Amino acid sequence: MDHITKEQLKSISFWRDLNPQLTISSAPLTALPLQVINDALLSDVSESLWQDGYLNCQSIFTEQDILPLRQAMERLHSRNLPQAFIYLYNETWELFFRLRVLLQNFLGENYSVLPHFWAWYIEPGKAKGWSPHRDSADQSVIELYGQEMLVSLSLWIPLTDATPENGCMSILPLSCEQNYDTPVTTPSEVALQDILCLPAKAGSVLGWRQDLYHWGGRSHRNAQTPRLSLSLEFQNAALDPLCEPLLDPKHPPVPKERLNLIFEQFEKYKHIADLPKGFVTTS
Repeated sequence: MDHITKEQLKSISFWRDLNPQLTISSAPLTALPLQVINDALLSDVSESLWQDGYLNCQSIFTEQDILPLRQAMERLHSRNLPQAFIYLYNETWELFFRLRVLLQNFLGENYSVLPHFWAWYIEPGKAKGWSPHRDSADQSVIELYGQEMLVSLSLWIPLTDATPENGCMSILPLSCEQNYDTPVTTPSEVALQDILCLPAKAGSVLGWRQDLYHWGGRSHRNAQTPRLSLSLEFQNAALDPLCEPLLDPKHPPVPKERLNLIFEQFEKYKHIADLPKGFVTTS
């Protein structure tokens, strides 16, 4: 791990020095401008989410929005450090907070951030995304007063173009799985013709119900670029917590708490995530 000590990993000053173009502070996010998402797009993605379980908002963020984070993830990769450390920086949390209009559309005025997140650096021709899975085994939609209500939602932001060649996301659309006799439990049960591939430009926003079956692809030897991406999960705050501690989107955890959460992610996802060789997951 490039001779980085445990003491350095636990030092906020180490992380500030590593990516000085980014910020690590306890400042609230309330002053941030929200991303403009028009009614037509909200209508389109709402229909897609309720019918097929996913949403696809292309090119929401500009290159200026995402370049500092991409540069930081490149630096993490060059030092052989897990990409999840990008969540130490304010700008990562800010990117998701700017999607408040989108999140409120599906999860209500008050929503919470689940303590589940990850970041990927898929090297060209050398790596792959996570294998087929559902983000949660819990019920993702409930019926209340005769209407369906979304319980939780995962958002995924590519910081580079995500293509079929470099391992973009694929899903089993909800409308397809509903025609199966029973819910899918293994990849072999998925009809290949039902698979929907989701290429996405850098700065796009993909999302899905947490019970949607999905996976990341394998990067092909002809891939031109790595696939860098971020994910964060959310829930309707009016419902019982799916996992604790629920986080306030306006006030991300203070730096030391972020660091602890990151180490918790290593333990949580070690069965599915590829961590750099020699990295110790315990804090």
